[in-house]
Amino acid sequence: MKAIGYFVEGTQANGAERTLSQQTDRFLAFCQKHGYQVAATFVDTKEAEEAENGFHQMLNFIERGDHGFVVAVVDGLGVLGSDLGRAAVKMLTIEEAGATVYEAESGEEAARAIVGQWSEKEAGTPVSERVRAAMRRRAVRGEALGRPPYGYCVGANRRLEIVPDEAVVVQYIFRLYLDEALGIRRIAGRLNEENIPTRRGGQWSMVSVRDILRNRAYLGTYSRFGVRIPDSHPALVSPSDFRKVQENMAKRRRGGTGRSLKPFLLSGLVFCGRCGNRMIGVSRRQNWTTQGGEER
Repeated sequence: MKAIGYFVEGTQANGAERTLSQQTDRFLAFCQKHGYQVAATFVDTKEAEEAENGFHQMLNFIERGDHGFVVAVVDGLGVLGSDLGRAAVKMLTIEEAGATVYEAESGEEAARAIVGQWSEKEAGTPVSERVRAAMRRRAVRGEALGRPPYGYCVGANRRLEIVPDEAVVVQYIFRLYLDEALGIRRIAGRLNEENIPTRRGGQWSMVSVRDILRNRAYLGTYSRFGVRIPDSHPALVSPSDFRKVQENMAKRRRGGTGRSLKPFLLSGLVFCGRCGNRMIGVSRRQNWTTQGGEER
């Protein structure tokens, strides 16, 4: 696969100016890390910022379509625009030309970063409505937006495709929950004991296991921006197994033992500062037996 770099002189990142040399270094590091071949680079300088000659040259390069599947890489959203709305419009312009846009530093799709950073103050503006409409059109076509679920990657046609090594783990998680009746905590422990890494090479947590068990993407259903498309991509789990898992999880939430469960008000709303995952509440109760045989 090939990658093209787009750099803008004077781009700001975290309050500091990012030089063209720094942007180039990050682009090359991205290509090396993710196995992309450098196809071309395009630059817009401060003097030619309004003309955006480099940006239009890049679009022409992509639209020619004789380079195979390419991705466009920018240092960050600031390269695409001074605010989130302008960055989103440029990102969609590039993708309409035929290339998916990635951020060099995070290695993630720019679309995911834009959705994640969208704030209430920008909602309702003409630019934001155009962006949302364009993303909704992509969702209706079943085109993946943002990071694909564990077990999938984004293919050349922007549809989700199976990653065999990860797909086996997804099916293993469902099997442990249904066939061996393991809880979420024990499943995470089993995966870590067997040295099965997460996508980022880290350890499994209760949150990551729970999110997989709840994700309808494993039914082959694509859901985004209020759009739900069945059979959009290959399924990893049967509808009957997925339904059983949801029923069992609902029973556990209600407390199958008859105990009243206290809700954790911040569960799913607080994010871990180390791994970025959602945090959930866990009740731990220690029991012991006295020398006289009395349980406490």
